[in-house]
Amino acid sequence: MPPSCFIGIDQGSSSTKALALSRDGQVLFQTKKALVPAFRDGLRVEQNPLAILASVQEVLDEAVLYLRSSNVAIAGIGLACQRSSCLAWEELTGKPLSPVLSWRDTRGADYVQSINASSQRIFDITGLPLTPYYAASKFRWLKDHMQETHGPKVVFGTLSSFLCQRLTNADHAFIDHTNAARTQLMNIHSCAWDQELLALFGLTDIRLPAITPTLHNFGTIQSAAEKIPLLACIGDQQAAMAGLGILEKNDGGINYGTGGFLMVNTGGSLVPAPGLMASIHYSTDQTRHYLVEGSVNAVGDSLEWLREQLHVFKEYAELDDLCWQAATDVVAFIGLNGTGSPHWERSITSSIHGLTTASTAGDIVRSAVESIAFFMKDIATAAGKSGLEPASFAVSGGLASLSYLVQVQSDILGRDLRISAEQEVSALGAALLAGLSLGLWSSKDIKRLVPQGEEVQPRHNAGAEKRYERWKELHRMTKQLDEM
Repeated sequence: MPPSCFIGIDQGSSSTKALALSRDGQVLFQTKKALVPAFRDGLRVEQNPLAILASVQEVLDEAVLYLRSSNVAIAGIGLACQRSSCLAWEELTGKPLSPVLSWRDTRGADYVQSINASSQRIFDITGLPLTPYYAASKFRWLKDHMQETHGPKVVFGTLSSFLCQRLTNADHAFIDHTNAARTQLMNIHSCAWDQELLALFGLTDIRLPAITPTLHNFGTIQSAAEKIPLLACIGDQQAAMAGLGILEKNDGGINYGTGGFLMVNTGGSLVPAPGLMASIHYSTDQTRHYLVEGSVNAVGDSLEWLREQLHVFKEYAELDDLCWQAATDVVAFIGLNGTGSPHWERSITSSIHGLTTASTAGDIVRSAVESIAFFMKDIATAAGKSGLEPASFAVSGGLASLSYLVQVQSDILGRDLRISAEQEVSALGAALLAGLSLGLWSSKDIKRLVPQGEEVQPRHNAGAEKRYERWKELHRMTKQLDEM
């Protein structure tokens, strides 16, 4: 009997990736398909749903053909997907009736503002702050502005739901708990669509996908060579936490991507943490596992802004050296895309303080990198107020390769950081969860299988601690100046 493996797919904003994982945790194959950049026009950020679907099929087929040529059987697939991105489509045919409205699309901001008085009630039901990043306000925009989305055969859902239905050729739409939660229409306590929320958003007359657990037999996907069961569907950040081995209570993880996330596993209990988000990590027919989550809206975006708009540096390969060479105490508060947890400021500018004639590009770069670490510190502090204090954090994402960032993050948190040896942690997590769905692995097995990289230990860093205090004051002053 040939050895078997699982395929994990990570569908993100800029690319789609696939990874094949053996039963003993070895990565057998990886591939990646870049996507056409999202269309941007003011508040609108759109992508082509059929192009995304084709990219998923393409990376899957590449993986399957490689594995067949290597005589490796495939036991199942796990799919991780960008959260909150959504569209409308014909349920019976799967035909898209709108573009994908990206999670970064904020065209529903005016409607969100109009129901701001209900923000606390919405938070109580969903565990989420009221923002236009989630799908509910995007659904409302589609309903109000696109006539083709009207009708009894039209379904409104997340990109994950569209992909699952099309890939499995199902005759109805379905959505897992983690992605349903990011519509801001699911009651996180009952894990059902909430009629009060639907009424608040003016969506009582739309059709939504059926909600399922995260680990579930969603059907089979026809690949280039065979049909393979889809055993897990999950939000990309939850998948990343699985790929880091963050599966047990009080485990903590940090992911540095386009945006950034700090998450703490709360086990089988939904733990309220003011200013942070309550999330379902993953679920089965019998159990649900939860996270407390904080987000930083601009991580990679902030450095891209320094490079493309301000021309502070030319190549990402320069970043680490620039940070370590910084010599003056410049502090930057980066408010691009608004702030995430725990502040939730929808619109705030950015400020830099402390520039002198001795300051260099390195000082500006370091201040922006430290701003990322300081936002994460604010999230960890908010989690700590609810008794959530991991002894260490597993770390992933493209910017985890910046030695300065992970060192100052460790210093300012006072915690060890364990950097993942696998860059594609969302695809890895999706594959691991597919195996968990079949009972092949336990959560403890997954912690053992996850590849471990460098460990960074905290140092006494009086300079960074002082700059953090100044950063908090700069944040306060920026808000004050914005109101003048």
